Amino acid sequence: MCATFTDDDVGKPVERTDGKVIGTVASIETEGAHVEPAPDVVDQIKARFDWGEIGGPFILDESDVREISDTRVHLADGFSRADSATPTATESADGSAAEAGVASGSGAAATESTGESGGIGPFNTTFQIGCAVVSGVLFLLALAFGWAGYEETSLLAVGPELNIISGAAGLMLVAFFGVVALVMAVYMEPGLDH
Repeated sequence: MCATFTDDDVGKPVERTDGKVIGTVASIETEGAHVEPAPDVVDQIKARFDWGEIGGPFILDESDVREISDTRVHLADGFSRADSATPTATESADGSAAEAGVASGSGAAATESTGESGGIGPFNTTFQIGCAVVSGVLFLLALAFGWAGYEETSLLAVGPELNIISGAAGLMLVAFFGVVALVMAVYMEPGLDH
């Protein structure tokens, strides 16, 4: 099934069939949708240490799209970015220097353009924000465990008195779950909240 791109599709995330967001529609052109890639953590680390470059923008053909919903562009099963066209400076809609730098493979320009892709990244979904809140609450609870153990008092006026050992154990256990929630908030892919 082929979908038709409209101006309303600009800014929508482009999602593979496995749920991974691979970019955001930047503009609609005659040959298809111009997509700015959304690099994953590995791509960002490689670009940071000059071990590789973040892939540049690409043109998404209407035949590669299974469905366009109100919030996302869903790709067809057999989509491969290697088969997509890569725009050059002469093909860009406005011919700006930033797009020319991205098309030519400049690592600095690619990092700048993907940083503003919008809607993709840490703390942009309700799931990621919820995980960050849970992480903060768990860290506060861990501090309460540690303090109650240090003072050898009961935790929040409930339960038995804690000694330094049980307070430290509670602090480490709850802090571990706080770190897990924080990692989920920063690195988890969007998809569980829609």
